[in-house]
Amino acid sequence: MQLQLSHWLKLGVFCLLVGSHVCIVDQGFGQESTMFPIPDDGLYGFINVAGEVIIEPKYYGARISSEGLAAVKSGDLWGFVDIQDSIHIKPRFSAVHSFTDGVARVQSGKYWTYIDKSGEQITDELFTATLDFQEGMAPVRMRSGTLAGVEPKWGYINIEGEMVIPDKYVRAFPFSDGIAAVEVVRKLVIVNLNTRWGLLSQNGSWVVEPEFHALRNPSEGLALARLGKKQGFIDSTGTFVLELDYDQIFSFHQQRARVSKDGLWGFIDRSGSEIIPLGYLRADDFSDGVAVVLTNEGYGYVDLNGILMIPPQFSKASTFDHGLAWVTIKGQSGYINKGGEFVWRQ
Repeated sequence: MQLQLSHWLKLGVFCLLVGSHVCIVDQGFGQESTMFPIPDDGLYGFINVAGEVIIEPKYYGARISSEGLAAVKSGDLWGFVDIQDSIHIKPRFSAVHSFTDGVARVQSGKYWTYIDKSGEQITDELFTATLDFQEGMAPVRMRSGTLAGVEPKWGYINIEGEMVIPDKYVRAFPFSDGIAAVEVVRKLVIVNLNTRWGLLSQNGSWVVEPEFHALRNPSEGLALARLGKKQGFIDSTGTFVLELDYDQIFSFHQQRARVSKDGLWGFIDRSGSEIIPLGYLRADDFSDGVAVVLTNEGYGYVDLNGILMIPPQFSKASTFDHGLAWVTIKGQSGYINKGGEFVWRQ
C-alpha cells in the first residue's frame, strides 16, 4: 500500500501548472461566477465558463477564483481581484493561497499568516507553515523544530486566530466532518522515532486513539488507514470496514476510490467492488462526476460507471473544475467542457 503521506501537504488537491504562474485548484462558488486563468505570451487574464474573456491578459500570474476572488501577480507580489477586475486586496504578498471559509493564507518573507477578504490579518501571530481553513479551524506550525523536522509542532487556530488546540502534533490535516487525522510521537529514543496516527475531534479529544501507521482524513465517512500489514478504510470508531489488497489506494471522492495493482489503475465503490476494473496506466480522483484516465492513446475522461465520456486523445489533462478542464493536444492547450469541446484555446 502506498498512502503517499510524504505528499500530505497537497491534501488531495490536483494542481496543474500552465507555464509557471497559473494554478488550477478545486475551489470556488459556482460555474457562473468562476474566473478561469488563461496565459498569453507571458501574461495572464481570465475567462468565464463559456470561454469568454472577462479580463484581458495583463498579470504575471493568476489562479482560478475562489469565493469570488482570484489571486493575481503584479510584479513580484500577489494580491486578489474580483470578476470586474477591481483590486480587492492590493498585491503585497510573496505567495498566496485561495480563500476558504472566508480566509486566505499568505506569505511575507519566510513567514505565513491569514487574511480576511478585506485584506486584514486575523491574527498577529506568524507561522512557519500553514494549511487551509476548513470547518472554522486551520492547522498551523509556529516553530520549525530541530530533530529532523518530526517532533511535535502542529496545532489548530480558529477563525479569530486563537490557538484552540495546542501545537503538539508531528503532522496535522484540516478538519473534515468534525474530525482530523494527526500524527503523534509515541516513543523517542535518541534517533529511533515511533509515531502513530489517530483521529482528533474539534475539542482536541481523541475520536480514534493514535495506533495507525498511516492515516488520512475521513472522506465521505471513511478514512484510509494502515495498521501493520492491514490496510483499507476505517469508520469513525477506528474499525476496518474494508480491508484491501492493492499497491496504492486513495481516498473516496464521489463514492469512488482509485486503486492500483501491478501498474494498472481502476476504481472501487464503498463495498470494495471494482466498479471500474483495473486497466488504466494512470487515473485521478473523480471531480464534477468525471475522472481523468490514461491509456496508450493518451488521456481521456470516464464517468462514475467507467463509461468513456471523452475518448483518450490528450497528451496532458487536468481534472474538471466547475465545468472546465485544461488539456493539451497536438501542442495546443486550452479549456474543454464535458462534451470534449474547446471553449478556449491558446
